[in-house]
Amino acid sequence: MKRKFRIALSGALVVFGTVLQSHAQHLVQPLTVSLTAYDTVGNKVIRIGTKELIRYLAGTNVPNGRLYLVTPTGNPPGITGGLSAFLRITRGTNTVLEIPSPAQFNVYQDVAVLRTNGLTIFTRALNRFSFDTGSVRAELQGNSTWNISERPVAGVDVSGAGSFQSVANGWISIYNVTEKIVPINGIIVAGRPKPGP
Repeated sequence: MKRKFRIALSGALVVFGTVLQSHAQHLVQPLTVSLTAYDTVGNKVIRIGTKELIRYLAGTNVPNGRLYLVTPTGNPPGITGGLSAFLRITRGTNTVLEIPSPAQFNVYQDVAVLRTNGLTIFTRALNRFSFDTGSVRAELQGNSTWNISERPVAGVDVSGAGSFQSVANGWISIYNVTEKIVPINGIIVAGRPKPGP
């Protein structure tokens, strides 16, 4: 009986530890956009800031909404391919919407060149931002400058992500906004990452 109890307790601790670990395995960083789409059919210029992108993704206004990029820890700096990132929209402490990866959103890194200075890694990269949410479909590609810190934050290694600025262009289609697929360009900025659920 004692052996069965120990096995059950050990199993429960492993599951509990895995649940806690899975909640601590993400890095969260604020994401801001300043984009311009050119709808030649409607002959209009569409300015897309963070607030507008949140509205298009959520399908409604989200007062005081915040947009976050969420990535797993453990991505080594300079990794190529999909970064397994997803988007989270919040209002206050409540999550309004998560846009999962890679089905509806992902960030890809096609190439990256790293330069290390102490505990900071500077990266020049070619990144792609891919959306397919139903309301927003887009493919943007940009030259990005990353600052990746190897200093732990709250005891967590945050080098799996970094702050970046990307000068991007590509195409976008927004339900009930653009007439069709239209060209787009602008800037995408991610703030410093911190541990989060």
